[in-house]
Amino acid sequence: SIIFWMLIIQSVLGLAPALYEWRTPSLELWPWIVVIAFTGMSSHFCMARALAYADATVISPMDFLRVPLSALIGWLLYHEQIDAFTAGGALLILLGNLLNLQRKAPEPAEIAAS
Repeated sequence: SIIFWMLIIQSVLGLAPALYEWRTPSLELWPWIVVIAFTGMSSHFCMARALAYADATVISPMDFLRVPLSALIGWLLYHEQIDAFTAGGALLILLGNLLNLQRKAPEPAEIAAS
């Protein structure tokens, strides 16, 4: 259900800009479009499954790892430069995730009292 509604909302939100700048993709691009669609849907499926098994306070910060991982892939595959801001941001994201994972989860009694 989550994936279905995410697909509907993203399709509607993406339709207006797509119609404004529409260019019919060439035949060579269609396999790549299918790959992008499949990996995008797989990403949403994995996120929904992860949220079924773990608390959102653990899963959501991990989602920010996309930023440093994208920078790393860009550096490795496309020889993009990583500047000080990118490295610093990646370090902050990694440290924030580590601190979040080491944080003691509140006891059920603490949650009920608040």
